[in-house]
Amino acid sequence: MTKIKICGITGEDEIAALNETGVDYAGFVLYEKSKRYVTVQKARQLFEKLNKDIRKVAVAVAPESELIEEIGRAGFDLLQVHGVDAAEAERIAAQTKLPVWLAVNLRDPAEVRRWRREEYHRIAGIVLDAGEYGSGKTFGWEQNGQDEMCCAVRAFREELLAEGRTFVLAGGLDAENVAEGIRIFAPDVADVSSGVEVLCDGMRTKSLIRIKKFEKAVQKNRRRVSRKKTVRRNVIRKGKTRHEQESILRSIWRTVCGGVTDEYPRGTGCGI
Repeated sequence: MTKIKICGITGEDEIAALNETGVDYAGFVLYEKSKRYVTVQKARQLFEKLNKDIRKVAVAVAPESELIEEIGRAGFDLLQVHGVDAAEAERIAAQTKLPVWLAVNLRDPAEVRRWRREEYHRIAGIVLDAGEYGSGKTFGWEQNGQDEMCCAVRAFREELLAEGRTFVLAGGLDAENVAEGIRIFAPDVADVSSGVEVLCDGMRTKSLIRIKKFEKAVQKNRRRVSRKKTVRRNVIRKGKTRHEQESILRSIWRTVCGGVTDEYPRGTGCGI
């Protein structure tokens, strides 16, 4: 079932909007150069008014040890890091008790291949974002879902699923395209920020109406995607050896990628 993360929360009005919905995560950007920046102290004040069942995500860019420690003491549930490679993200994860999501920016299939080759041990999840963080754009998956980029991302997603890591789809999502994003990638979490904002008194703010529209679009796809994930998990578990697992996954990808290739997880075409 795809969950929802609303990122870039800055004020009490936005907290009130989240509390009226069924969203799962609230993201607080702790990066001074961001237009949605809040301090850790401000985030803690907002926590007091946030529904307890909404998980609090600290979003940081290449955080130093001091900030990591401050985040750990503040009451956040997760740490999402940007601007670092996999090795640095592993070092950050070793410094905190919080689950760590690593955000990666995608511009082309070669970058997907590079991130797939990395070793992930402590990292709890991967956030796939557009080439430029905070751009409000997707990484170009809206065409038909069958191009090289989409197939490479889906192969990456299956590897994360098999390893028990969370797959988060971010970048340019809104109520109009999130259903297609879920159909193509079946993410564990759909991460949205500008896609649920409106301009109010010259400033962009989260809109309750837009959040509810986004939530409705996600909910329409939740049951179908949940069934697909259950099938994939069961199939993966049936493979007793690595060779058997890869054989089963190749069969899956022949279906997923429209028969373009049966190479999985390393090879050409959809299994890049």
